[in-house]
Amino acid sequence: MTVNWGKQLGIAEKTSTQKWVEWAKAHQEIVAVTTILLLLLGVGIPYYINSQAKSENDAKGVLNLGQYYLHAQVDPKNGPFKSDTEKYQQAIQTFQRITTDYAGTKTAKLARYYVAKSQFELGQFSQAYSSFDAASQELKDSPLGEEAYLGKIFCLAAQNQLAPATTLAETFLKDNPDSFIAPQVRLSLSDLYLKTQNKEKAIEQLKITAKNYPDSSWSKEASQRLEKISS
Repeated sequence: MTVNWGKQLGIAEKTSTQKWVEWAKAHQEIVAVTTILLLLLGVGIPYYINSQAKSENDAKGVLNLGQYYLHAQVDPKNGPFKSDTEKYQQAIQTFQRITTDYAGTKTAKLARYYVAKSQFELGQFSQAYSSFDAASQELKDSPLGEEAYLGKIFCLAAQNQLAPATTLAETFLKDNPDSFIAPQVRLSLSDLYLKTQNKEKAIEQLKITAKNYPDSSWSKEASQRLEKISS
């Protein structure tokens, strides 16, 4: 007996198609929802990617404006800013606009750091500490993240909170001995030790800085401070 494979396959395909049609009819809601989801994904994902890219570019433009303010000239007569207060207030508003209008972008994380820096310049040490703290976490394991951590130490020291400032500095040096800001942290720590009458530890930090960073401005600064303490 000769088997007509083409006919048999056709019957099988037809049977399979019929089963699918029957299943689809019985599950019309599932089919409809699945179709809508696929359409949304096909349109939504590209739209989201393009929207994020546009937000990032727009945020960078505002960041550039804020950085211009930070470096702008202060001139009581000709401006563009009549005082440092006016300049840094304008910078803060600009950078905060990024953190609110473009939240979630990489640029917003950078803007947080510059908000903190501007607040520090205005003497808003409590607000600056909070901003530096957020920036140090958002920019963790990056140069600006480490600088934000240093900013926290400066804010505490400026508010005469010497004990927590000292703890922060000691912790940083323990966890990041090879950081590019380590010499700055050591100099700050030596100041904190001197303020708490711990001259021996202050000298120790200055000697480490002078020895470990030869031919650098930090080494020269440490050497000069050592001479003053010894005289």
